[in-house]
Amino acid sequence: MPADLTGITIRAATTGDAAALEELGRRTFVEKFGHIYSKADLEAYLEDSHTRTIYAHMIDSPDFLVRVAALPDGTLGAYLVCSPLELPADDAEEGAVELMRVYVDAPLQGRGLGSHFIEEAIDWAKISQAPELYLSVFSENDGARRLYERIGFEKVGEFDFPVGDHRDLEFLMRLKLE
Repeated sequence: MPADLTGITIRAATTGDAAALEELGRRTFVEKFGHIYSKADLEAYLEDSHTRTIYAHMIDSPDFLVRVAALPDGTLGAYLVCSPLELPADDAEEGAVELMRVYVDAPLQGRGLGSHFIEEAIDWAKISQAPELYLSVFSENDGARRLYERIGFEKVGEFDFPVGDHRDLEFLMRLKLE
């Protein structure tokens, strides 16, 4: 199904988006997963992973791809981050890259934005001549895992993902691009 992008502008993120990305990233993470963690673990994770400084660094780095979906009023409703591979993929081919984040605000879910951004990630990886694209998904996030599998990702491993002192079981998934 093609994405319904009516009223949405997909564009490269700018450093001016860093604060909005921090807010959207924190809010969507808490809405989806906040009930799993203690307040201390959740705050530690958010401070370690979702700050405007971190987003500004990613936006400014030529090694990252950061794309946003902006609504007509300028509010950000979704975003994509791709990066050099940092996941624990021991068998990764040289030059493999990572789909780090696809976050879609709840009111925009179901319009195909997540799939659209995944396709953008695949295109970026191919343009970058990466042989593989990796991602991780929370083991209990069945909807996201099924979406990745439909696109062609395969589960190639598992690892513990720290959220504060809490550890989640994550599935490591790979898409071969060659």
